[in-house]
Amino acid sequence: MKTQFDSNEKYHSSPGISASGLKAIYKKSVYHFINQKPFESSAMALGTAVHCAMLEPDLYYKEFHVMPKIDRRTKAGKEQFELEQKKATGKKMVSFDDHNKITKILENFRNHDLAQKYCQGEIELSHYGKHDGLDVRVRPDCLNRVSGFISDVKTCQDNSPIAFRRDVYKYAYHLQAAFYMDNCGVDNFKFIAVETNYPFTVEVYTLSDEMIEQGRKAWKRAFSDWKIYCDTGVVSGFTWNEFHDDGSLIL
Repeated sequence: MKTQFDSNEKYHSSPGISASGLKAIYKKSVYHFINQKPFESSAMALGTAVHCAMLEPDLYYKEFHVMPKIDRRTKAGKEQFELEQKKATGKKMVSFDDHNKITKILENFRNHDLAQKYCQGEIELSHYGKHDGLDVRVRPDCLNRVSGFISDVKTCQDNSPIAFRRDVYKYAYHLQAAFYMDNCGVDNFKFIAVETNYPFTVEVYTLSDEMIEQGRKAWKRAFSDWKIYCDTGVVSGFTWNEFHDDGSLIL
């Protein structure tokens, strides 16, 4: 794959199917993927800020503006809010409460040697290549070819083993892991799961060989549907195992 440093915005606007696209196809369908609308939530915004603080701390205050606590019911508060908005021009806004969460997360992260180890490498470099004649792209949070690993930071409400295992299947993280490994030629993948609730703990997870193989089958199945769409224009609906004689899906 061709590796280059570019912005997150350029990467996401580049041609080629990504793990996010394949996850959307796998969990739903090609139709849902090509018709999805841009979506941003407060949880996603917090996750982006946590990623930057953990992986690229030197950029945190360059890319994010921390909004202090302001009582906007008062005239002074309204004036201060307008001033803070001007200061934040060109940056993403982080609330005072979210910044405090990030501070506590960083304290736990700095005391977690294993998590620190798996955040050392090439940070958020874009990789572009082809699979079966189609453009593909991946952008690992951290790739270290010397030590031979890929890592990805995931924010979650509960990073206990039972809860995070559930998240792996719910959000198809196993698909992402296998897709990154197969396209980057690296066979060691770690998830760094970060709680966004008290006590903001940090844990490192390795997926079992069985889960990786399930993820591999998942991305290849989704890619097959994507290739059919690219080659023929046929937009597939839900992929399912059993259908009734009348065409309905059997649960």
